[in-house]
Amino acid sequence: FFDGPSHTTIVSTTPEIRECVFTPYDRPQAEVIVEGIAARRLAAAKIGVQPWGYSPHATVSDDLRARLEAGGATVEDHSFLVEELRFVKSRAEIAVVRRTAAIADNAMEEARDAIAEGVMETELEGIIMASMMKSGGGYPGIRTMLGSGPRAGTHHSPPQHRRIRQGDLIFVDFCGCLHRYHVNVNRTFSLGEPDPRWTTLMDNSAGCVDAVTGGVKVGDPLSKVQEVADAYTDKVGLRDYVWFVGGYSLGIAMPPDWCGSHWVAPRENLGDRVITPGQVFNLENQFDVWEDWPGGSGAAWIDSFLVTENGLEVLSRLPRNLVVV
Repeated sequence: FFDGPSHTTIVSTTPEIRECVFTPYDRPQAEVIVEGIAARRLAAAKIGVQPWGYSPHATVSDDLRARLEAGGATVEDHSFLVEELRFVKSRAEIAVVRRTAAIADNAMEEARDAIAEGVMETELEGIIMASMMKSGGGYPGIRTMLGSGPRAGTHHSPPQHRRIRQGDLIFVDFCGCLHRYHVNVNRTFSLGEPDPRWTTLMDNSAGCVDAVTGGVKVGDPLSKVQEVADAYTDKVGLRDYVWFVGGYSLGIAMPPDWCGSHWVAPRENLGDRVITPGQVFNLENQFDVWEDWPGGSGAAWIDSFLVTENGLEVLSRLPRNLVVV
């Protein structure tokens, strides 16, 4: 493990770190790291790096690679090695995932119950985070995505100071987080009775989960989730409103992201995966409406699945329909 000397106390109170090389601030970090590797007779070893990671900065990463190669190492891209090992979770990890899901549901319910005319979006964010912290959770890898009224279809927008109005749709998307394990949940609410077209859209889309849990089994390719979800979306006539239907793996994550690299529609040439007990991934049904329906500009839900020996288990107990508050 490599870290700066200002983190000596943090390192010393983390029992999982059994050996650490501290990098002085008056020397290039890459130089000290290479020396530490050489001191352990690994200078000529095969060393994996993670260029897909968010840190270190590209200039530091390039410097480290050049110094390792100059010292005789064979440097390879293993950006996804650790995530591959984490993709199927142990029983102990699954227990944490279930607790994480409960934390997320409780926070979503508290946010729902606080929705009222005049409440700011940022107040709902405060309620969500307070609920999760009181339950023992932590900060998720991405800040809450929350929008109301005309901002309900912004999807990835952080909460703003906008005050909720009667008739608004309220879009709330976040991850429960416990011991860095993530479970994603997204629901849309309506303050007062919505335009019936919103209700119909969300009622129709909610059935996508049943289609997936009924149509996908252990041993199928992960991409079958996408296949079934797309077929259902087309069957109920929602394709023209789709902003995104799909999903990705979930697990241990740190800011600024929680998205795993294994998507139900494979990306980055990682190939497909076989659905295996112990995997966790989400499924999103997100919609944009440009037809000036009163109340908002979009609506959505997201659920997370745990793969068990019996198939796909939905981790949230909350309804996916448009909930009136």
